[in-house]
Amino acid sequence: MAFLTHPALRCPLDAMPLVLENGSLICERGHRYDIGKQGYTNLLSVQHKRSLNPGDSKDMVSARQSFLSAGFYEPIAKSVMHSVSQAAKSPATVLDAGCGEGYYLHYITEHQQDPLNIIGFDISKWAVQRAARRCHGTWMVASNKNIPLADSSVDVVLDMFGFPDYVSFERVLAPTGRLIRVTPAPQHLIELRTLIYPQVQQVASAHVHPNTLNRLSSEPLTFSVELERSTLKQLLLMTPHMFKTSVQGRSNLERIGSLTVTVDVVIDTFTLAGS
Repeated sequence: MAFLTHPALRCPLDAMPLVLENGSLICERGHRYDIGKQGYTNLLSVQHKRSLNPGDSKDMVSARQSFLSAGFYEPIAKSVMHSVSQAAKSPATVLDAGCGEGYYLHYITEHQQDPLNIIGFDISKWAVQRAARRCHGTWMVASNKNIPLADSSVDVVLDMFGFPDYVSFERVLAPTGRLIRVTPAPQHLIELRTLIYPQVQQVASAHVHPNTLNRLSSEPLTFSVELERSTLKQLLLMTPHMFKTSVQGRSNLERIGSLTVTVDVVIDTFTLAGS
């Protein structure tokens, strides 16, 4: 897939506009960022890298792509698509902050009739490589802490099960823009969590938000999926539970053939206060 340049792109070092020149993005101070043959660019500055290959590993990205592509979370994607349709006029610029392998943006572009400018970034280069292969867009390796986009340049910011940086989100949102967040609710994956943990802890509330944002809506979404053991392993690998599961928990997972799992999320839509 081809990398699509966007006028809002900014250099992560000096916030100067980036323009396309001979297959690279260049700012007027000479900073150059190559566009890979896979259709993405790396705009993750060194100070925002915590390791050589930050973010999800190849295996985690592969598990997420296999699980999501099977359609288990399609009700979430469909609800988010409707929220995007209501939030912005066409042609809107939609940013997925922490886009993973691009499932949600790809779903939106496939099912949305109005044209969209899509931008996705993730801290994992393995994720962005896969996202760039899914559909045309502006795909970047980047961080929530330093989103390489101009102020007030985005109509919709998506935060799908992510770790929000509200200051950055508010900076890039247009005055009438919308932030759409999908967060786990108390019963999310409760059956899987009961299986792998000796004691299930309550899901932390994600409903606290800064007073610089107004919540326009909060929509609960709950449904069940029947998962075979191999698919449960994919689900586990794509969640933070992977790093917390004990040996006993993994053993419990190996002993079952299938499991009905509850998906329980909340879809919140915010606007900038005063807009």
